Amino acid sequence: MSTQSPSASSAPAENTKKCCPPECDILLWKNPIETGKIFGGALVALLILKKVNLITFFLRVFYTIFLTTGSIEFLSKLFLGQGLITKYGIKDCPNTVGYLKPHIDCFLKQLPVKQAKMRKLVFAYSPKKTFHAAFTFYLLHKLFSWFSVWTLLFVGVIAAFTSPLTYCTYQKEIDAVVEHLCQCAKAKSNEVCKLACEKSKPLCDKLEKKCGPLCKFIKAKLPASTGATTTSTITPESTTAKLASQVPIENDDSTATTTSANVHHGEQHHASTGTKEFDVDQLTSELKESTNNLKQELQDNNL
Repeated sequence: MSTQSPSASSAPAENTKKCCPPECDILLWKNPIETGKIFGGALVALLILKKVNLITFFLRVFYTIFLTTGSIEFLSKLFLGQGLITKYGIKDCPNTVGYLKPHIDCFLKQLPVKQAKMRKLVFAYSPKKTFHAAFTFYLLHKLFSWFSVWTLLFVGVIAAFTSPLTYCTYQKEIDAVVEHLCQCAKAKSNEVCKLACEKSKPLCDKLEKKCGPLCKFIKAKLPASTGATTTSTITPESTTAKLASQVPIENDDSTATTTSANVHHGEQHHASTGTKEFDVDQLTSELKESTNNLKQELQDNNL
């Protein structure tokens, strides 16, 4: 029994070290006296904030200090010939600038990064993150509309000094309960989604029947919209050929022969001019000529 007790006592200590980082010693009550001072001071400050009007409080403190020091200085100079406040008062101001400047510089160094993240959120560089931010701010809006700032601060202070210690003590039990709740919520959400799909399927079928041509048109245009970021390869030749293909043409042998001859002639011309320089005017005239020939052939076939 004596050999097993050190290992048994060392195991909880190791678990405590793993789940309790050293920077959280105050919240984990490692030093109860120090943690009690901070916790009590925070509660007293919140009670003062709740019961006292800070603006009138500080104004009263200031005019009391000014009246007291002015009166002492005046009376001491009048009766003693020398002011006690100027003789025994503080000669130098505390170095507030030296204390605040490093913190302000550190904040200003991080500010451009924060601004870039906010800009990406506002202009929806990632719509998923923008939706998450909108949902978060919506929840905060509802939370602050239901509860006052003081109530949220009071609950937050109590939770900050009790939740870490509770979680570190009962970590396994809490993790098991959270995992069980997540599984239940996931199963319930799947059931709701399945039920919603089953109920909405007849409505979707009716809507598709009523708007059949429109749905087919949208489905036909969807692949083209996904490639909007690719480089456009539309040329006058391809556009003319597409328009010509949509015109009903009789399947005559003469038409097929003429078309194949034109294609063969175009391939020979492209092969012969492949090494020449690119001339815009020549290309434009050739396109117009080929378009006119094609229109003439289509008119002859229709007649």
